[in-house]
Amino acid sequence: MAQLPDDAGQMVGATRRHSDAHHFIEGGSPRVRWWRKFLSTFLSDEEVKGALIADVGSSVGEISRGFIDRGARLVCLDISLESLRRCGINTPEAVIVHGNALDLPFADGSFDHTVCIGVLHHTPDCRLGFHEVVRVTGTGGSIVVFLYNKWSFYNLVYNGFAPVRRRVPLTSVPTWMLHFLDPLVALHLGQSLNNRELRNLLGDALWTPRATFHSVGEVRRWGAEEGLLFLGYRRFFLGYANVFHFRKPGERTPGKRREPQFKCLRCGSPEMLLGAEEVRCRACGHGYGIQEGIVRVID
Repeated sequence: MAQLPDDAGQMVGATRRHSDAHHFIEGGSPRVRWWRKFLSTFLSDEEVKGALIADVGSSVGEISRGFIDRGARLVCLDISLESLRRCGINTPEAVIVHGNALDLPFADGSFDHTVCIGVLHHTPDCRLGFHEVVRVTGTGGSIVVFLYNKWSFYNLVYNGFAPVRRRVPLTSVPTWMLHFLDPLVALHLGQSLNNRELRNLLGDALWTPRATFHSVGEVRRWGAEEGLLFLGYRRFFLGYANVFHFRKPGERTPGKRREPQFKCLRCGSPEMLLGAEEVRCRACGHGYGIQEGIVRVID
């Protein structure tokens, strides 16, 4: 993997602060149903039922909710603590982790399947994030990744908007201007959003501190480098993103029930004890606290 840029820590911090202040929209049951139907084209009910799935960058948990409703068991990870508090309400059955997608606190091959929707392109190193998602997925498992499309109008808009983003805070955008988004929201989501949700949506689209854009060929190359089988992709709404489907070679062990398996970020050991108040490493003794039902891997 390429070395992280020198300002990676600053990038992560800026993204975390932005996500805490403007977590992604909550569309409620209509949004849960929409994502449930969309993702069923990648992961069938048979593959999902009883499976342990990682939702890397889960935000408020509506995608995870759809998988839980189909019988899956979920581990939700996000860098935004505020998003995870909402995630805990939306997915009380899930294990919820406050962590970084570039250094996942899970042992190799921990999950039956991994999904990462609209997250890695906001990190300092999308390729490293892709590697981490692959690493924690077990043999025979699916990997579903949503990434912004390099060959899209949105790429031009986001990068051309940079001078405005640097000079005008999102909070300064007049409320009446937010409603220019209403027709697009109705077309894409089939619902209306309140003023707060519209501002959060605008924040995700144009004020997010970092966004990278990737071609199909580039992402397929990443999959080949990781030894994955490429199963296809789907263009997302108006082509601004692509959703990729890969499979990790090998067979899933019939009847094997995976349980969340953490990895110590301090010493790398997978020998972790999951308790009611902390996750503790047997090897080095380092502990990760559980507060508000959230495993706090980062402070």
